[in-house]
Amino acid sequence: MNNLADKLLTTGISLAGGYIGTKVVEAGWKAFTGEDAPKDVDDADQSLVRAVVFATITAGISALIRVASQRGAAKAIVTFQDRRAAKLGRLEV
Repeated sequence: MNNLADKLLTTGISLAGGYIGTKVVEAGWKAFTGEDAPKDVDDADQSLVRAVVFATITAGISALIRVASQRGAAKAIVTFQDRRAAKLGRLEV
């Protein structure tokens, strides 16, 4: 694959992972607290502790998803390139 395709694949995987991660965090927050996840952490009705805890959890999950998605995309790209090289090598023989 070329560099642009690699970047597009990595970006797509990261976006999908981020969306799924957001839904998992929201569902986990609802299951643990019994309340909906804070949507606006600048809302004055939210307690500071609640906003900080939610932001910390969200940032941690986001970082994990980013690292995992980038590593997974890199591994997928290498696997694809190896298979393509092996296939091309068989065609030349």
